[in-house]
Amino acid sequence: MTINQFMTNDHRSCDEQFAQLENIVDNGNFEGAGVMFEEFHTHMLKHFDMEEQVLFEEFNSANCEGCNPTGMMIMEHDQMRNLMSQMNQAIQAKKKDQFLGLSENLLFVMQQHNMKEEQIMYNLADDALDSASIIDKMQEV
Repeated sequence: MTINQFMTNDHRSCDEQFAQLENIVDNGNFEGAGVMFEEFHTHMLKHFDMEEQVLFEEFNSANCEGCNPTGMMIMEHDQMRNLMSQMNQAIQAKKKDQFLGLSENLLFVMQQHNMKEEQIMYNLADDALDSASIIDKMQEV
């Protein structure tokens, strides 16, 4: 399995949780939304940690010449962390419209971010690193 395949599968899993969360909030179930948000948020943070603590560190250490998008990827992670924090606050305050507006922003950022990772970052990493070793390290996070 390649880094691209492994991480793309994780993107899809996060996307499914996000869609479930949006549906729960849209139906006005804020108690269920709190539980689903925690599952989604925990998964997203683990995904970011796998990238930031393993993949990006290893990629940067590999002395890769040319394109290095890790700085931009981390900036976008921070933007998503901020949006998720605001979404959680909206759930706690039971503000459906505010949550849905924030979730629309998060969806846009995630789609753009995932496309860059899947089309550029992960392919660069697969070319520069030992994919099996990196995947093993990421699974330990």
